[in-house]
Amino acid sequence: MNQHRSLSLAFLLCCLVGSARAASPNIIIFFADDLGYGDVGYQGGDLPTPHIDSIAHNGVRFTDGYVTCPVCAPSRAGLLTGCYQQRFGFADNPGPFQRKDARYAGIPPSQPILSERLQALGYSTGIFGKTHDGVAEEQMAFERWDEFFGFNNGASNYISELNRRHNPIFHNRSISNQSPNNQKTPRSDLLDNGVIHSSETEYLTDSIGDAAVEFIDRHKEDPFLCYIPFNAIHGPFQAPRHLVDMFSDERDESRRLVKAMLHALDQNVGKVIQCVQKNDLESQTLIIFLSDNGGHDYSPNTPLRGKKGTMWEGGIRIPFCIQWQGIIPAGSTYHFPVSSFDILPTAIAAAGGTIAPEWQLDGVNLLPYVCKKNMSNERPHNELYWSLGPRLAIRDLDYKLATDDGKTYRLFDLATDNGEKTDLIESKTAVANRLREKLHTWKNTLPPNNAGWNPAIGPKRPDFGTPQPYHRLPSASQP
Repeated sequence: MNQHRSLSLAFLLCCLVGSARAASPNIIIFFADDLGYGDVGYQGGDLPTPHIDSIAHNGVRFTDGYVTCPVCAPSRAGLLTGCYQQRFGFADNPGPFQRKDARYAGIPPSQPILSERLQALGYSTGIFGKTHDGVAEEQMAFERWDEFFGFNNGASNYISELNRRHNPIFHNRSISNQSPNNQKTPRSDLLDNGVIHSSETEYLTDSIGDAAVEFIDRHKEDPFLCYIPFNAIHGPFQAPRHLVDMFSDERDESRRLVKAMLHALDQNVGKVIQCVQKNDLESQTLIIFLSDNGGHDYSPNTPLRGKKGTMWEGGIRIPFCIQWQGIIPAGSTYHFPVSSFDILPTAIAAAGGTIAPEWQLDGVNLLPYVCKKNMSNERPHNELYWSLGPRLAIRDLDYKLATDDGKTYRLFDLATDNGEKTDLIESKTAVANRLREKLHTWKNTLPPNNAGWNPAIGPKRPDFGTPQPYHRLPSASQP
């Protein structure tokens, strides 16, 4: 019996066991921002994260879970499309420079995303938080999701009125709260070195959690996709005083703020999970948690080396866990590599959809690998690839080859050295040469990058960082 057929039968059996409760399950995806591999409690973090941990404890924890890029925007595109985002020219964070013949920076409207795939299967879809997938109106979340609350940018202040005019908080097409840069209260009265003074000021992490809960309450009778890409714990480091004071024993000022931000993130993950429990939806809901890339300077990636923006494991390996009560055995651990682009095919399979070959997905449905008590010994992927400018990496089984400049390479055996301490480039030359050839063969199949921060890409966009026409739509009437 071949691998594909055996895994398909395994998935069929596990679905039959839970079919009465699992038909068209709801899907909730938490996508944290800059959360490090060692930031969460279930992986030894220095701050309790009981609500995030509950997903790992009640489902499966992936020890070798990856994202498709070590920076946020391309990583989000990989999750939403189920494929390497470089294949449609999205190889860097959107920047001021754009290739002359590139119509779009980000995810082109012709590339279907998860919300559209599930809308075709009868799902209501909502996105709550950060979207960073392009600025054209047809790329905006209010065009591709049924409901949108959040912002379209790489970062946002955690008090919305402090944002610039081109970066407001939206509810669908409407700009929420006060118009950016028109706040009546002086900035110094709102914020002091990242500490938010007023307990009455709306904290964005809480607003995102509240919007997600309201969406679930409204759609609890029908299948829904609730995608929650929090901007925590990305900078700017800002948190309410009462949360910062909880961590007064932390001497490092930036880490103290980040701990407060992480606590708020965990509390809002809990708020959503409690809503699921209140509505008796646990057995009907697939819950996924992961981060968009490795942690920043104040977010630990222990025991991994490196941080966001790098091809070290600390840049691309992230906390990743999935819960589905009655389908995925609780307390499970899966050790083979998986990727964020596996989420789309997994969600579609769970929803009863069919993945068409012409979609050319790079991700695979993970359910056949994790729905049995004795986890599959088969690997979803033999190779995974990464690129960001001159930085390249390949993981081939347990060997990883990476370069920062395309000239000097390093090689590690991740099965015995996930901290990447022992470079094998001199002692395993045959392995290194084989992986280098694979890596460049893959790289040569990719189109050029459409946009980014390198002036060599193309001319500077005159409208970069300015409000788009949809920012000027009336904000008081229709949502």
